[in-house]
Amino acid sequence: RPARIGYLAQELPAHSTRLPLLAAFAAGRPGLPEEYAENLLALGLFREEDLHVPVAALSAGQQRRLQIANLVTRPADLLVLDEPTNHIALDLVEDLEAALTAYPGAVVAVSHDRSFREQFPGKRLELRAGRRC
Repeated sequence: RPARIGYLAQELPAHSTRLPLLAAFAAGRPGLPEEYAENLLALGLFREEDLHVPVAALSAGQQRRLQIANLVTRPADLLVLDEPTNHIALDLVEDLEAALTAYPGAVVAVSHDRSFREQFPGKRLELRAGRRC
């Protein structure tokens, strides 16, 4: 069966879009960007005054929050998270951990963050020098 995969890359894109935050969040969704303002703000990741700031002008942490917002608001059967705690503050890491605990689909997370790995609710596969430990 075809699966929908949500992917969070380890690094931020080298060149960020000049689109405003809200337009970037709404990209690829039906309707006007303004229709998605409430959905984005309800996540608690941004303030209303951030919505019209170009993504390229956002901090690395804010750009990461945009990636997370897109990930959690688009249905997926599988989440693939490559170093999901990069570029985010501790309180957002805790929110991400809570969201993953409640996530009904499959999650594959790769992380060097020891605390994140310890809190991760699923099974763990540890690799060292390319071998399973």
